[in-house]
Amino acid sequence: MEDLVNNFQQYLTDHKCKDLAVFKTSICGKMSSVFLVSVANALENKKLADQIMKDFSFDDVPEGYNKGEWIVFDFDDIIINSFIPSVREKYSLEKLWQKEKVENILKEFPAEKKRNKSSKK
Repeated sequence: MEDLVNNFQQYLTDHKCKDLAVFKTSICGKMSSVFLVSVANALENKKLADQIMKDFSFDDVPEGYNKGEWIVFDFDDIIINSFIPSVREKYSLEKLWQKEKVENILKEFPAEKKRNKSSKK
């Protein structure tokens, strides 16, 4: 499962998703890793969704695709929530899950750390 999470983390980082957070949670009695990512605007969010549907042969249109503000992909073990920043802030899922003591399994991604270090130089 950890390899799968790392692969999705890298995929989302490569596709310029911001503020990545991953939580391990139980949904309907099954453990899943839930990604939260931010994308600049609804159009970019739809472009990301189109790419995910293509790359992962996702046949169904994901929940939220029409508006593009909060798009959800459910891959059983992995769930991706892709938000525009204002919607992510409004719903504050990180705060909700932290109150429920859901384990954040990736606090900061290695690619983000490298970018932050290089931008400080």
